Amino acid sequence: MTGTTIDPSGCNCDDCLRGSSIPLHRATAAHLQGLMNGDLANATGLDLSDIEAVLDGL
Repeated sequence: MTGTTIDPSGCNCDDCLRGSSIPLHRATAAHLQGLMNGDLANATGLDLSDIEAVLDGL
């Protein structure tokens, strides 16, 4: 798994382009699991309970 932070969907910042951050729309299941476990920082602007609701809808 690469990156240390999950950014908002559609993010195209330098960190996302370099791979140190991952935009939410490109996050894999492993990235999302890391986010939920606290292994990756949440810079999405979403509360983790919102992310859980999205995951439940998958």
